[in-house]
Amino acid sequence: MRNRSQYLIPGESIILQSRPHFIVLFPSILINVLSLTVLAWAAVALKAHWILLFCLLPLFHLLWKAFLRSRRVYIITDRRVVKQEGFLAITSVDASLDMINNLYYEQGLLGRIFRFADVTLESASQQGTIRLPSVPDPQRFKNTVLHQRDLYRVLDPSRRGAPSGESIPKLIEELASLRDRGIISAAEFEEKKGKLLAQL
Repeated sequence: MRNRSQYLIPGESIILQSRPHFIVLFPSILINVLSLTVLAWAAVALKAHWILLFCLLPLFHLLWKAFLRSRRVYIITDRRVVKQEGFLAITSVDASLDMINNLYYEQGLLGRIFRFADVTLESASQQGTIRLPSVPDPQRFKNTVLHQRDLYRVLDPSRRGAPSGESIPKLIEELASLRDRGIISAAEFEEKKGKLLAQL
């Protein structure tokens, strides 16, 4: 696994990190099983055991797919959502939490059984729509993004400039709403409330 710090900017923390669900390897695994079955039968029938060497081709394909899966990572930090992938050429796309307008996922029968789905982020940033294929436990992923988005918008107003004295009561009301909805704990509410009151 890569050094987690390489994904971060100063002062940023990783909340959740995952990779595409192992189901993405299923077609390659199936090809390997079928190839081994057919080639083993042919090797016995033709008495030519060298035929089994052809099993290396689908095996290499599976290993390559597994390697590519290991190079794709989905990260939720306390500031943004990041999708990074690639081997020689690295592609990295991210969306700031406060720019995410909508988040949804599509989950078919297979996805419900094995708990994965394609997640789509609709962002007001230049990237627009960001698609994350085969995300494990998509409901948890979605809840984490929404949770961190609310925290980013309400709990850390200093990132958008220090709050004015007039805005602090409003921020405390928003904190109380998050607490009442179960998004933050009572302890988190008291901690953030104390920090806001200290700025009055």
